[in-house]
Amino acid sequence: MHPLITVVIPTYNRLALVQQAVASVVAQTYTHWELMVADDGSDDGSAESLATIKDSRIKILALPHSGNIAVTRNAGARAGKGAWLAFLDSDDLWIPERLEIQVTKMMQENKRWGYGGFELMDKDMHMIPNKAGAYYPFSGWIAKEVLTTEASIAIGAILIERTLFEESGGFNDDPELLYREDYELVLRLALKAEALAIPDLLLRIREHGGRSTNAFEYGHDRTAFVYEHFLRQHPEKDLTTIARKRLATSLAESAVQRMRRGKYMDAVNRLGKALIHGDSLRHLLSVVRRGLK
Repeated sequence: MHPLITVVIPTYNRLALVQQAVASVVAQTYTHWELMVADDGSDDGSAESLATIKDSRIKILALPHSGNIAVTRNAGARAGKGAWLAFLDSDDLWIPERLEIQVTKMMQENKRWGYGGFELMDKDMHMIPNKAGAYYPFSGWIAKEVLTTEASIAIGAILIERTLFEESGGFNDDPELLYREDYELVLRLALKAEALAIPDLLLRIREHGGRSTNAFEYGHDRTAFVYEHFLRQHPEKDLTTIARKRLATSLAESAVQRMRRGKYMDAVNRLGKALIHGDSLRHLLSVVRRGLK
């Protein structure tokens, strides 16, 4: 009942925030863990400061800067020895009981991966409304719910059996997936094994100007690439239908962004792909109207 858990925190130039993230791991009521802080070439003293923490369970991986969080997360996972893997972004926090709650239920239910609840907080750590809507814990074979985003899953609230992570290929480090690699991994996990969702709050996500997801220039393009990759795995017909629809919507929304920035040929290219994947002419015309406003 006490498996070793490898916790991975990827970080880049977030000294003050990563210190808080690490502290939330140290404060866990479940103590059989090791922490790999995968530092992506920070030059703000993050690695040096964290190296002064007197806890033999904490290891600092000094990596050359890649700017690719999938590369950084994979390096942290490979460096560990735990039978289970958990990930925490360097600007987020776990509640103290996070690992204890989740690992106990995972072992009881004999599941290979699972997730729990999360909430958003502002830069001053005050709770704010969740933009993704209410959290609903979907268990079992949940690829459909993940595709439709009915299942809202945060990487910092996931616990994965290491063998399942490795069988799934880990995080996809393709630059086209940058910042959506977590969603893409969850889709692959959902195809491979049943999930165990728990209603408990496990994670607090910090919404702030420096959050990586706020750096998307063309986020819809990256989301479209997730669905393209999913379709290459030849899922069942009903999942293929959903993925094609989501892909078409993402491409259409990307076209809106492109038109508003004067990149009309890029927009036409995405509208054509959206049509091929089943988007309706009516919807595409409404997209064009929005893009030209």
